[in-house]
Amino acid sequence: MSKINEYVEALIFSFGDGISMEDLARKTKSDELIIKKAINSLNKSYEERKSAFYIVTEGNIYRMRLRSDLTHLVQDRLQTDMSRGVLMTLSFIAVNKKMKQAELVKRRGTIVYQHLKELKSRGFVTIGEEDGHRIVRISPSFYDYFDVDAKELKELTNSIKEEMAKEPTEQNVTYTGN
Repeated sequence: MSKINEYVEALIFSFGDGISMEDLARKTKSDELIIKKAINSLNKSYEERKSAFYIVTEGNIYRMRLRSDLTHLVQDRLQTDMSRGVLMTLSFIAVNKKMKQAELVKRRGTIVYQHLKELKSRGFVTIGEEDGHRIVRISPSFYDYFDVDAKELKELTNSIKEEMAKEPTEQNVTYTGN
């Protein structure tokens, strides 16, 4: 393993909340292209030796993650650093794959603007224009971070929708008294 690989690995491991490419370049005194090659080399090495970890990119932030098949070992210790509200907003977007920003605000409130800022900075969503509307979509980083692919997400979403359809709605729930 080259020195740059060691430095990059040490930095990414040490910064549990993630480290930006700019900070990696500054701390290692290396070019961004060299750092990207080091990250690819590290991930390849992790995969070849079936390491418990891998490096993921979330926007411009690099983090070390535990392989999903091993998370059951530490599930009780894992917590997300996102608030419940941010996760709810992200779940609305994920279930729909894409949404009009106005619809998201209508359903979740104006706090969505702050949530979207955080989600965009983490690289979980993209915001673009389509037919004169701002459209929010989940990004490839979402799938990496949550270790789910598009097919799995669609199956999970369909399963949730089926279960919700089985639940009684307000129209068919009657009060029978004490």
